[in-house]
Amino acid sequence: MKIFLTIIFLAVCVGLTVIVLMQEGKAAGLGSIGGIGDSYWGKNKSRSMEGNLVRFTKFLAAAFLILALALNMIPDSSSSSSNVQPVAVETESTTENSGAQTEAQTAEKAGEQTEVRSAVVSTESETNA
Repeated sequence: MKIFLTIIFLAVCVGLTVIVLMQEGKAAGLGSIGGIGDSYWGKNKSRSMEGNLVRFTKFLAAAFLILALALNMIPDSSSSSSNVQPVAVETESTTENSGAQTEAQTAEKAGEQTEVRSAVVSTESETNA
């Protein structure tokens, strides 16, 4: 559902950008000082192509706002409660225990490495002899 709304939202964004860029400027310039702006074109602008663009811009702007709010309200599927894993909190006692375990594991690995080295040395001496 969210993917579908996102695709529609992107289409509305592109459409709104294109429609706004197609519109003419609203500045009447110096002609509005003497009342020259009230021509036939100015009075019937809502029936023209420019009027339709303004109307469609309002529609797309409303759709943009509604879709933005809807997409913000819909939760992501990746943030559901089933995917949340608990985080372990370490206290001093667990830190001390893990430190002792780490030291024991390090000593164990060092002992294994010593045994491997002695086995390699003994096989080398047997090969040379």
